[in-house]
Amino acid sequence: MPGVDADLEGRLRRLPGVLAVDLAPGLLERVVRKGRRRRQLRQASAAAAVVALLAGVLVTRTVLLDRGAVQPLGPGPARDATAARLARGHARPLPANAAAGRTGAVVAWAGGELVVWGGRTRDRLVRADGAAYDPRSGRWRPLPPAPQAQAFTVTDDRATVWTGRELLLWGGDTPAAGARADGAMRPGDGLAYDPAAGSWRRLRPPPGLPPGRTRPAGWTGQELLVVDAAAAEQQATRGRLRGAAYDPLTDRWRQLAPSPPLGSGELLERTVLWAGTRLLVWSFLDQPGSAATAAGEPDEVDLWAYDPAADRWTALASPSPRTRPLLARASLEWTGREILAVQHTSVLPPDPAPFAGRYDPDRDRWTPIADPPQRVEFGDPAALVWTGAALVAGGRHAYDPASDRWWPLPAPGHWSWAGPGPPVRRLGGGWLALLAPAAR
Repeated sequence: MPGVDADLEGRLRRLPGVLAVDLAPGLLERVVRKGRRRRQLRQASAAAAVVALLAGVLVTRTVLLDRGAVQPLGPGPARDATAARLARGHARPLPANAAAGRTGAVVAWAGGELVVWGGRTRDRLVRADGAAYDPRSGRWRPLPPAPQAQAFTVTDDRATVWTGRELLLWGGDTPAAGARADGAMRPGDGLAYDPAAGSWRRLRPPPGLPPGRTRPAGWTGQELLVVDAAAAEQQATRGRLRGAAYDPLTDRWRQLAPSPPLGSGELLERTVLWAGTRLLVWSFLDQPGSAATAAGEPDEVDLWAYDPAADRWTALASPSPRTRPLLARASLEWTGREILAVQHTSVLPPDPAPFAGRYDPDRDRWTPIADPPQRVEFGDPAALVWTGAALVAGGRHAYDPASDRWWPLPAPGHWSWAGPGPPVRRLGGGWLALLAPAAR
């Protein structure tokens, strides 16, 4: 931040998110939470709201992460936009650029610019370059090549996080040799891009975690959390979740304290959701031969909360039998007060009717809301996004909690949030468009 001393810049960038709400189960922790939240509310004008990417689905014998690392939304035309304003908005097509036609490219806001980087070209080459769009000038500029080329798929549990200074990229694959995507591929290294300096750097590998097996789990406002998502390894360690936290200011990792062990049963799925100040982890378990598992419903659920400030895990009450299948088949999003859940398409029959609801993890309280017009598809990069005033599901509909109503977004459209700017949509031929919400 030009003209600001380093200590002040560090303190500003460590401000907690507007939606930071502690999920402490104890009375003492609740008292601490109230004091912390008062401070957060006073800092709200300088903080950024936390948004999550990606959702998971229940797959037998597979461990998936329901949410990837989250990204702060800064001030902009989409900040706190209501569902009605989004529905009455209009698409603004952007000029063509060389990187927009690629598949598997990163599309993310880095400060005031929209970055399109990496991905595969039509001749199956994986690229290390891209372009950045400045909405003020209406022009694209080329990005410098990164240390390595990477391409992503919609099912990647990837992180694209704007820290306030750098764009952190985690996940994707890079060619093992050469530049072709149809050859041998290996997991890509973490990268960081500084738009002010126009430079890239590699991220150090996280300590104690196998390369290529880590998945992003949350952005705390100061650290990027990653965890080991390998199912076989989880079983061998009684289901303990291993992870690490990366601080971009110091370029250092720290190992997370080991999680509690799982209860009895075999791990089916693990859902991870960053909830303001804590990481919530649901572990869905199977008792072999049970009728519930045959119907695609977990027998048991272990719920943990991780506090990165204290480096401590807490076991919360297990969700009730009525709630388990709802959570197992839904994409989750944290609003700052509660979790909004929307069912996505199931890979296990029968495929139930669409549903949505509010969920309080401390009380295991499920409150239904209006059914969504359609289910959220697994692998959708815009599965659920909370804008601060509306929940966008599947990139096509927005939910208004105040009126309990769903609104269709401008058609044709499949909008995704790449924060901290307005929603982005790909058009035919690889062009891009931005969604401008209607005036208040």
